[in-house]
Amino acid sequence: MKIQIYSHKTREDVTTSVDLGVDFIGVATGELGRLPDEMSHAMCRSIFSAIPTESHVSKVALTVASELDEIVETVAMTRPDVIHLSGDISSMSVQNVAELRSAVPGTKIMQAIPVSDDTSIDLALEYQCVSDYVILDTAIESYTGIGATGSTHDWNVSRKIVAAVNIPVILAGGLSPANVADAINLVRPWCVDSFTHTNKTNSKFKDSDKIQQFITSARNWSQT
Repeated sequence: MKIQIYSHKTREDVTTSVDLGVDFIGVATGELGRLPDEMSHAMCRSIFSAIPTESHVSKVALTVASELDEIVETVAMTRPDVIHLSGDISSMSVQNVAELRSAVPGTKIMQAIPVSDDTSIDLALEYQCVSDYVILDTAIESYTGIGATGSTHDWNVSRKIVAAVNIPVILAGGLSPANVADAINLVRPWCVDSFTHTNKTNSKFKDSDKIQQFITSARNWSQT
C-alpha cells in the first residue's frame, strides 16, 4: 500500500516522513494565500530538496489554481514529480488538463475528484484519460478547493470509482490511524493519503508518531 502525507512545512518533517517510509511527500503551495497552509514556491522547493535524490519518494505539489499559466509557473518554480490539481474541478476542464500535460512534460498529473454521489464516478472516468492518478477527496463548500477538510466521504462511491477507472486511485478525506484500515478494506485503493489527522494536536505541523501509526495501520490492513 502506497502512502501519501500532507502537508509538510519543514525540511525536518520531510526527513522524518522519508525515514518512516512515506511514498509521496505533499506540499500545498502558492503565492496568493488561497490556502491556510500554503507554502511559497521557494519554500516548497526548499522542502522538496530534503528528499534524497536517490530516494524512491515522489515530490507532490498541491495547487488550487485553475489558470493554466499559474499552474505551469508552479511546476517550473517548485519542480515536483507530481502536480496535484485540487482546485474547483468545474474551472479546470479535461481539455485544460490535457493542455497542462503538454506544457509540463515529465511531470505527472494527480487530479482531485470531489466525492459526493455517483456523479463522481462519471467525473473520474472523464479525467482519467488526462491524469496519471486520481485522488478521491472530500469537498466542503466553505473550504477552498477539494480536500484538507479532515472529513470523510461516502466510501461506497469511492469503491465504485476504484472498480471503474484504470489508473491508480488515491483515497483521501479524513483518513487517520484509526480508520484507514477500514477504508482500505472497503475501497481497495492503490494509495491512501493523510493530512489533518497526522498533524500534532492543535498544530499544523506533522506528528511522527501519528504518521508511523497511519503507515502501520495502512500496510497491515489485511490483518485487521
